[in-house]
Amino acid sequence: METAEFSQWLFTEGKAAKTIESYVNDVKGFQSYLQEKLNDVPVLSRFSFVRYKEHLMKEGYAVSTINKKINSLKVYNDFLRTKGVINESFIQLKRDRVKIAAGSEGDVEALSDEQVEQLLFYVENRSKVSSRNKLIVYYCFIRV
Repeated sequence: METAEFSQWLFTEGKAAKTIESYVNDVKGFQSYLQEKLNDVPVLSRFSFVRYKEHLMKEGYAVSTINKKINSLKVYNDFLRTKGVINESFIQLKRDRVKIAAGSEGDVEALSDEQVEQLLFYVENRSKVSSRNKLIVYYCFIRV
């Protein structure tokens, strides 16, 4: 299946230009792998996906990069299903994403409850903090 058609589908789904570019490049990388290593395997199957994931891990890609590529291929899988090229989902993110080992994330410093209270009290002072900056602080707390 042509990546141009996939790109057009992503556009109609409302994806941003950079997202489309990233997804299409990931799919092209997958297709290149299939052509080089697995000549007789269909475009996307459970077998080809698992082999590609193993290949990425052997090549030493970062876990975040592998998971991004898996996400791109999941979207591609969904596209192929909507077009009727395949009739099942070969990729399930919960099962297929590479897990990060517990404790490998590194130490993270967090504000104490008292520091959080001080910060929130401070941003309420309109003479010191603009509405814009107050929203930024609140947004950061929501993200965390």
